[in-house]
Amino acid sequence: MMLACLLAALPVRATDAPTPPAAPVSTPPAASPEPAIPTALAPAPTAEAEPEDDGPHPILADAVVWKARPGNPGQQIAWVLGGDKQPGPYILRVKLAQGARIPVHTHPDDRITTVTKGTVFVGFGSIFDETRVRAIPTGAVYLAPAEQSHYVWARDGDVEYQESGIGPTTTAFHHHE
Repeated sequence: MMLACLLAALPVRATDAPTPPAAPVSTPPAASPEPAIPTALAPAPTAEAEPEDDGPHPILADAVVWKARPGNPGQQIAWVLGGDKQPGPYILRVKLAQGARIPVHTHPDDRITTVTKGTVFVGFGSIFDETRVRAIPTGAVYLAPAEQSHYVWARDGDVEYQESGIGPTTTAFHHHE
């Protein structure tokens, strides 16, 4: 009893005051479950109709038209997408017979080249120098920067590659050899 009297005589601090009971938390009534509709039977969401022809349009290999390039024996080219005089992206495919050479030349745009068959030998510089070429094998990609003089050679066998860039473009041959 004496302990109770002593505790009652001590001053009370604000932090010692009893806290009021918390308000009861009410939970919303549970919604009545709706029967599940199998996905296959669920109505499709309504949306605006899409344009009828909005998919990709592949250009198949057998639709590509190959042409001999005048003045370059052993070379054929095919414009797959775009063309040299058209603005915008283009894709040009090139076939070289074994031993064929493309002399030193430049392009006004960057050209990204992917070798699709064989190994092409490429050199950068203003003179066709067989000792300075690099082998670019099937599946490899290289960049010929705009206005960079370069030359191409199918030294060891037939070669096919694909070039892409942004047109209009051209090929300016240099006759310093």
